[in-house]
Amino acid sequence: MGAVKLYKYLDFNGGLMMLHYSNLQFTNATQLNDPFDCHPSLIDFSNVPKEACGGWTPEIIEELRRDPFRRTREEVWICSLSKIHDSILMWSYYSKHKGICIGLDMEKAQKYLSRIHGKIMIGCSAVEVQYKDIVEKPDYFRDAKDFFHYQLSTKAKAWEHEQEVRLFILDPWPTYMSLLPGQNDDKYVYIGISSTMK
Repeated sequence: MGAVKLYKYLDFNGGLMMLHYSNLQFTNATQLNDPFDCHPSLIDFSNVPKEACGGWTPEIIEELRRDPFRRTREEVWICSLSKIHDSILMWSYYSKHKGICIGLDMEKAQKYLSRIHGKIMIGCSAVEVQYKDIVEKPDYFRDAKDFFHYQLSTKAKAWEHEQEVRLFILDPWPTYMSLLPGQNDDKYVYIGISSTMK
């Protein structure tokens, strides 16, 4: 993951809730601030080669290939963390510099984020966000990419100041999440609140 410590910026109430319950806030990708975040439009599906049609129209194939990425965006939940705790822009997003930034020791936190329960892996995955010119889209049919991770980890260069690392989980449900152990261990959390300037 690179950084040992990562930071979660929250408004004051959100920060208190995180500390009280010793958990992490995940947000559905469709509700993120950036409307292009995790959006299928990050990928160009329009150049359908003839050999991929198999008797169908290019338009149908385009929709068939795009649809799994649309569903992924609806099903994925993201916890956005940052490598930095002292970004003025980041502080400005949360209650006019009066929010909370909670530092996480990821070496300690990682053991709580994913566990094997029986034969099932429970938890989330981490990915470092890559900032790109999103106008230049990779071609789904011609570029050799892991498009799943590309969709989840690509943001416009305008957001580069966030230095984001994100945790993600697909389609979580309460029983599944309750199997994650040690969620009340808050020894790896510390808090920083911006001071009020007068």
